[in-house]
Amino acid sequence: MKKGFTLVEVTVTVLVFAVLLGLTVPKFITLVHKAREGSTKHQLVRLRSAIAAYYGENQGMYPTDDLSSLVPRYIEAIPQADVPGFEPTNKVSSGSYEQAFDKTGGWAYVSDASDPRFGDVFVNTDKEDSYGKAWNTH
Repeated sequence: MKKGFTLVEVTVTVLVFAVLLGLTVPKFITLVHKAREGSTKHQLVRLRSAIAAYYGENQGMYPTDDLSSLVPRYIEAIPQADVPGFEPTNKVSSGSYEQAFDKTGGWAYVSDASDPRFGDVFVNTDKEDSYGKAWNTH
């Protein structure tokens, strides 16, 4: 008498594992995506807090550069933005709203004092997050 599994038993086992993987991998990928998204939103809050601290200590003036004046006094480093479709980066595009918002990923900062959005920082993409909200409106 031979001991072991039959071909049918092995095939059923492999199929069960394949179905389980097929169900769990997409959920895992979604969770990873949402974790990166949450991290980027948190980094945006940190950047805005650093800009607010700068504003408070500089007689109501926002930085007029690419936010490098925030480092290291108000924030230890410009954080990374991790946006789907772009490589993670800490690049800051600055200038007027039209100049800063070049949709290249990273951060966009309105550093032009004559622009109505002067002092605003946002994620530099016109895509939406996983909740359907545009990144550049966070």
